[in-house]
Amino acid sequence: MEQEKYLGYIKYDGELVEDGLMDARRQAKALLAYDGAIRELISKQAPDLKHIDFEIPMRVQKGSWEALVPETVAGWAQAGLGVVATAYFSKAASKMAEKDFENFGFTSIFSKALDGIKWFARISKHLGETGKKDLSNLKFKNNNELIGIPNNSGEYIYVPKPALDLYLDSNSKLLEELARNVAEGRSLKIGTYNDGVKDEVTIGKRDKAIFCKDDSEDDDEVLVLPELVHGTTVMIEGEVTRENKTSNSLGFKYLGHILTAYPDVGSVVKYKPLLFLRCKLVGTVSRLDEKGRIAAKRPKLIVSHLEALEQTNGDLFD
Repeated sequence: MEQEKYLGYIKYDGELVEDGLMDARRQAKALLAYDGAIRELISKQAPDLKHIDFEIPMRVQKGSWEALVPETVAGWAQAGLGVVATAYFSKAASKMAEKDFENFGFTSIFSKALDGIKWFARISKHLGETGKKDLSNLKFKNNNELIGIPNNSGEYIYVPKPALDLYLDSNSKLLEELARNVAEGRSLKIGTYNDGVKDEVTIGKRDKAIFCKDDSEDDDEVLVLPELVHGTTVMIEGEVTRENKTSNSLGFKYLGHILTAYPDVGSVVKYKPLLFLRCKLVGTVSRLDEKGRIAAKRPKLIVSHLEALEQTNGDLFD
């Protein structure tokens, strides 16, 4: 029996999933999130498919936790599309449905979508954020087929133009739900196969905050913490859980709660080496809400000093 071949996959890897087991709700959300990301990037290439309900087959494998999209995906989609093409498609899409999907290029659309998901992860890791559209100082190679993107350190990665086009046209939260499952002992790997060659990018714990805000807290929950009085200067200990250059903010875990902290001056980038370390924070408490009243549901911290209470890993951000 011929071995089944695949176009791409997502995989959760690490000691938490060594036996291929993961919480049922996490599995369901991961599959739905992967399905949704694929459909979004397919609709960017073929808008007529956006509102059509076609099947995307996936195989879940043990030995980590892995969801794979087989090369036969075009046949599954064709079966679902053929009966609705005339009623719902534009003239161009109807003609597409009349043809042999495998030969016409429907597999190619799936491949580009899966490749776009992988490059979305890779570009976001390189830039340290998702959804950045104002790219500058670009470089070009191979007759402009490869586009070089610099990060804040001046380092470049070269991205195929179709993948960059999809990145620029994608929702900044494309991988948010997939990244929510990332934890200590469980990383997310996103990969593709091109002529049997695998290409993969990994989202680990220190990358998680790039793709989703810390989800351990409900922003609508009223958080009292009576010791954090508006306008007072405090010195507290906790863990830096994220840094967000877009909002110039940090996540600071204090007594089991994630508080939002802002530097009193300058950019939050200076605190990046302190990510995931236990730290001492000196700052001012703010309980002002969006209307300027002292009625915010959750206190914020305006940071004047932040230092590590444990040794930093020297090559952590190299």
